[in-house]
Amino acid sequence: MQQQEITQQWRHAALMLGLAFLTVIVVLFDTVSNLVMTWWDKPEYNHCLLILPIIAYLIHERREVFLKIAPKPSWLGHGIIVAGGGLWLLGDLADANVVRQFGLVILIQGICLAILGPRVVRAFLFPLAYMIFLIPFGDFLVPALQDYTTAFVVTTLNIIDIPVFVEGVFLSIPAGDFHVAEACAGLRFLVATVALGTLMANVAYKTLGRQVLVVILSFLVPVIANGFRASGIVLVAHWSDMKYATGVDHIVFGWIFFAIVLLIFISIAMTFTNRGLNDGYVDFSKAYWTNNESVPVRKFAPFFIAGILLVGLGPLYVSLIEQRYTAYDSYTVQLESGTWGEPREDANWKPFYKNASQEFHLGKSVPDAKPADVPTDVYLGYYKYQTSDVEMIRHGNDVAQNDKWERASTRSLQTEIDGAQKSVNEVVLQSRGGKRLVWYWYWVDGKIITSKYMAKLYEVKAKILGGRLDAAVVALSVPFDNDSFVRRQAQLAKLAATLPPLGNIVASRP
Repeated sequence: MQQQEITQQWRHAALMLGLAFLTVIVVLFDTVSNLVMTWWDKPEYNHCLLILPIIAYLIHERREVFLKIAPKPSWLGHGIIVAGGGLWLLGDLADANVVRQFGLVILIQGICLAILGPRVVRAFLFPLAYMIFLIPFGDFLVPALQDYTTAFVVTTLNIIDIPVFVEGVFLSIPAGDFHVAEACAGLRFLVATVALGTLMANVAYKTLGRQVLVVILSFLVPVIANGFRASGIVLVAHWSDMKYATGVDHIVFGWIFFAIVLLIFISIAMTFTNRGLNDGYVDFSKAYWTNNESVPVRKFAPFFIAGILLVGLGPLYVSLIEQRYTAYDSYTVQLESGTWGEPREDANWKPFYKNASQEFHLGKSVPDAKPADVPTDVYLGYYKYQTSDVEMIRHGNDVAQNDKWERASTRSLQTEIDGAQKSVNEVVLQSRGGKRLVWYWYWVDGKIITSKYMAKLYEVKAKILGGRLDAAVVALSVPFDNDSFVRRQAQLAKLAATLPPLGNIVASRP
């Protein structure tokens, strides 16, 4: 093909690609807008604002592709579009933003393959794959990073022979108390460094072994560095008798430290680069890249139309499922008097579940109570159905107010519920006012579930296969001290065994 024909074919492909991208933005506008707002609002993902300009730079570095490879549409891309649309659908039904956003990115990649064809996608493989960093994911790592950082600090203090008492992510030393909070886990630095390391692996290295090595380093360096940062803050606070590293200087120290670590990481990584300034990313001497075929504009149209029709299937199916919601509008929980306890509004422990259809804050007295016994606080939050605005499991919903209580530990255990052994979540909460033991579980599609992820999956299953759309969360709590922990566990187990099945207390009003 002549150069002019290749250029003309790119114009046709660019037109179809632009229209397809515009269609995705319009059809999935809520997902796109939520993605952009997350980049802007969450400090952990501010670096995502740079990913699109970086992708543009990576494409510019491969600009020779536009001169030597003519785009040729392929039906292979529609399989990727179906996969991305299916993933978006699962994410939307479960109201899982990250899953929706993964589906969105895969949809876009599938559209590129459908309109541009395999050769162009292969030439632009890394820029397209780098789109993964547009997705603000990594929050699931926070608990593990908190535990690692806590263990690192404790080990450092033990080496220096500073006495330390540990309870979950709370530390106590002679100078004062510390909490390894979520913001101290190092996620913000980790995700940005991994994005940088992955970029460096492509632009500075051309052998797979070195590329893998620099990506591994980009993960290990910030994780280890965060342990040293947290240890340094505790030591400075200890040696200064809590005068330094406890306020604004805590944050300033962290940023200075990470800036130095980042420079060290880049300096180390640049010592073994092997890609020259004039080294290309595509070897155009191979016949595979020059085997161009003329495609008139009318032949792009079927691929474009099929692609945008597939994009619209997910939202269309969601609208059909939402028609079932009206059948649950009349559902309500009717508690048996005395079984669950009496209304209690003065408790200092109150779970927060936004937009629940019904909420009950109750107090259940212990039968034949002894002077050492305390009532059990009972919470029941019921949702007739769940939508993107009314969701039981979402950020902010929890069995404790985050501004008052901190989780010291979390685990799952077995206890009797509804006449059978079931798993429940056990959480130890801590505040200045004392400690509380909390047991809680979810009720989704008529089943008792402890995992948030499994609860989401059962919610999706119920919506797709016609199961129960209503859901609930049940939480039991008592205050305790170190001497009464086992006794309080037995108290919660006894109450959990006497509660009636949730399906029996949900009724449809006439």
